[in-house]
Amino acid sequence: MIDFEQRGILRSAQRFLGPFKRPAEEISVRDFQAVVDFLLAHSGGTEALLNELCSWEDRELDSFLGASWRSGVPEARELAAQLLMRRGCVGLVFRLEEILRDEDGARWLTEVLSEVDDDESTRLLIQMLDHGELEVRRAASRGLYQHRTRLDAREFVRHLARPLVQQLAHPQPNASVRCLHRIADRALEPDFGKDAARRAERVLINCVRHETRASVRGDAVAALGEIGSKSAVRCLVDMLAREDASFHREVVIALRKIHPQRALMALLGLLQSRDPIIREEAANALGAIGNPRAVKRLRVLLDDENADVRQEAVLALGRLGGREVLVSLEKALQDPDPSVRISACSALALSLGDRAQGKLIRALYDTAAGVRSEAAFHLGSLGDEGVRVHLEGRLLDLERDGFGEPVAREARRSIFRIDLMAARRKRALR
Repeated sequence: MIDFEQRGILRSAQRFLGPFKRPAEEISVRDFQAVVDFLLAHSGGTEALLNELCSWEDRELDSFLGASWRSGVPEARELAAQLLMRRGCVGLVFRLEEILRDEDGARWLTEVLSEVDDDESTRLLIQMLDHGELEVRRAASRGLYQHRTRLDAREFVRHLARPLVQQLAHPQPNASVRCLHRIADRALEPDFGKDAARRAERVLINCVRHETRASVRGDAVAALGEIGSKSAVRCLVDMLAREDASFHREVVIALRKIHPQRALMALLGLLQSRDPIIREEAANALGAIGNPRAVKRLRVLLDDENADVRQEAVLALGRLGGREVLVSLEKALQDPDPSVRISACSALALSLGDRAQGKLIRALYDTAAGVRSEAAFHLGSLGDEGVRVHLEGRLLDLERDGFGEPVAREARRSIFRIDLMAARRKRALR
């Protein structure tokens, strides 16, 4: 039996969709309003419209998708979403990539692609893992997680690695590195499985070892630092043994991000590097980790030939603290370089607190204005009225630099802080 009502709805759908076969720029919001009216008037209107749209050629659908998104009509966008879910993305990628370049379009389309089960939608979702918006990246991750049953780990990782191996221009190799990082780091969501994680990490390691493009290699180094596995640490440490020191600093910075216990031995070894920048960065990292096992090695750096290295070692020792550190910091107050003595003042105040007062008073009479200024600042922070006489003596300090009278100005501020803390203590006793 022929369903004449259904045939009538289908003919109406063809009539209402006719204007959408024109170029997207010629389609107006009024055309979309006619479709909305059609959907409201017929209960089976959506199905009829989808059947008609699925029979169109790619170029006609391309025009419909572009116009649907630009119209801003919710019903039109919903119809476009259902069309993609039913038909797939084949032949429409160019238009979809155009929509993805729009921030709102990326948020909308990424959610839609999660429900589309074909290779093109998977590729687009992989591309959106590197989007600037966190919300879009999370939506792409969720979408790929839904696709995971049809994703072969080997092919998935191979697809991402292709720009690195073949040096293709699209997708950008840096984007591929960041996507591989998301898959290899099991602390990130979604979890694509151990096999995919292992393969992605292997690609990143090979990228660090063999990549010639500095920016790509730098991103791979940073990714291994974030992952922090034993294999990642071993790769980074091995790279520091190479004669090419152009990216050694990037490697040290990456090691700083790794779990402290995994990176400790590697960083201790780097304190003996021939590169002063690496010794400096390693000392900074060891101070941040805070493991007392580093004290002995850091004390050796106080005799380093490079002042920046000595300065970083002093600051790291100040963060570590302890009796052995006190002796080292006293030695640093006698360093020939003023910048090291300035750092020693900061380290003493940080590690000893009130007990550093006597040593800071001695630094208040240092030959360098910068050291006297630093000592005055920290003495004011301690708030002991007993140091007032020393600070008042510094008010007569007439040594100038490009900023005026740094010592006198700092001494004046410290005296003000001491008076303020004394007034607060008096009020508290009332």
